[in-house]
Amino acid sequence: MKLGLVLGGGGLVGMGYHAGALQALDDWGLDLGAADLLVGTSAGSIMASYMAVGWKPTDFYDYAHGRHPDVQKDPQDPREQLRRVFTPLSKNATERARRSVGSALALASSRGYLKRVRAGEPGDAFRRVFPAGMYSTDETRRRFREDLAEEWPDRALYVCAVDLYTGERIAFGHPAAPSAPLPEAVLASTSIPGVFPPVEIGGRHYVDGGVKSATSLDLASDYGCELILCIAPLGYRNDGITTARDPKMWPPMVVRSLFARSLRREVVAARQRGAHVLVVRPWVSNLHLHGTNSMRQFDRPALVDNAREGTIKLLEQNEDHPVVAGWTRKSSRKKAG
Repeated sequence: MKLGLVLGGGGLVGMGYHAGALQALDDWGLDLGAADLLVGTSAGSIMASYMAVGWKPTDFYDYAHGRHPDVQKDPQDPREQLRRVFTPLSKNATERARRSVGSALALASSRGYLKRVRAGEPGDAFRRVFPAGMYSTDETRRRFREDLAEEWPDRALYVCAVDLYTGERIAFGHPAAPSAPLPEAVLASTSIPGVFPPVEIGGRHYVDGGVKSATSLDLASDYGCELILCIAPLGYRNDGITTARDPKMWPPMVVRSLFARSLRREVVAARQRGAHVLVVRPWVSNLHLHGTNSMRQFDRPALVDNAREGTIKLLEQNEDHPVVAGWTRKSSRKKAG
């Protein structure tokens, strides 16, 4: 049976959730390296790409806890790390104003508003005067080029982005997709429209794949995967605990509501095509750690450990699920502790 591992978006917080969830799956004895297809969107595209070039769940987990050798590549101060991600592109008020116009237009285009009013694609002259993106991706591009080779790995890997002006989802790595260097494809998949500049590949401009779908789970179904394991940091799972009625939980639940409905449709469609799907997502009682801003500074070790514990709980409740029972196992299962 074909195995599909789908890693969804969720910003910096989502990457932390992925690290904990992947470690829990590894603890449980699931051989994630046996997946026939990796699908990554936005933050998930980073995780999927690094897995495709050899990173293990323990690498992500140790990195989150400051024990991985690559930690030395980053500033130790979390605030400095965040400043690297959000380095302003504007040097004065005039530049900010021009970029604000371009960014607003890019955001509107990514949502399909320009197509609805039948507006044409902005020309090069307009984009030069009103460039899109408020924060630089130079540091992120440098890091991807350092860690990821331009050539795609031998493993089947789809990195999802969206054509800014047509709204078409492009799964880089798919035989029908335009060719692209792997680092640029991942950068495109993580370029939030209006926040970061679109990434130009082959004369087209691409932005965050989460604009279309935060998981693109349907791609695993199209590939013929019968067992699909999806990690969805932007989702949530009700656990029957009274905290679901706590007003403090409502804002993160509301932020996730549209995504939750979209994910539900994708899961139903995949199951109708005969696939078994298990979605790993935060419990409602854990959403206080996630908050409403997925690109904020946060206590990474605490969130990662919480994600690990929550995923172990989910696996304990779904030990007989076809995905858990049928997924390829490692030779030995470690104890989660």
